[in-house]
Amino acid sequence: MKNILSNVVMSEGFGNGNLVNLEDLFTKKGQYIAATFQTEKKGSAMHKNVKLEKRTSGTFRAGINFENLSTVKEGIANGERGEVQPLSWGKWEKFPYTILHTPKNQTEEIRYVRLYPSINPIHKVSVQYLVNGVETTKENFASFLTNSEAKEMLEGGKEIECFTVMHKNLLKLGKPFNG
Repeated sequence: MKNILSNVVMSEGFGNGNLVNLEDLFTKKGQYIAATFQTEKKGSAMHKNVKLEKRTSGTFRAGINFENLSTVKEGIANGERGEVQPLSWGKWEKFPYTILHTPKNQTEEIRYVRLYPSINPIHKVSVQYLVNGVETTKENFASFLTNSEAKEMLEGGKEIECFTVMHKNLLKLGKPFNG
């Protein structure tokens, strides 16, 4: 089998051109791992030149089939959700770890990594909000977004069962955090 990640190196920071090595992740099927990833958000028209970053850290599991999650099975059994469908926007590169997607009007594939937050109460997912590189509160961060995005962020919703993270946005993978 071809090594799909032969050109991947360890990352020490966001956007530095290096990618976190996923080979170790592939050996940790269902095991707890620490991960940190960062995403950039677009500000409202009034704040389009403001750099908005959201950094998420926590203990996760990878290599899990989404349809086997107890919350998914219970939701289907209770009629709260439909059956799990195949991917509609990409293809599995290495099931159930990585997905490849080619955005519309582009030719280059983007790799995504599936991470599932720990259900153990001692493993909390934490989020750091940055405006122009300076840490701020969630409420202040939301004030730079469009009204609809701010409302969604502040009012929240149900807990996220699965994060699908662009590989290039993954900052670190390692041993699980202890609390």
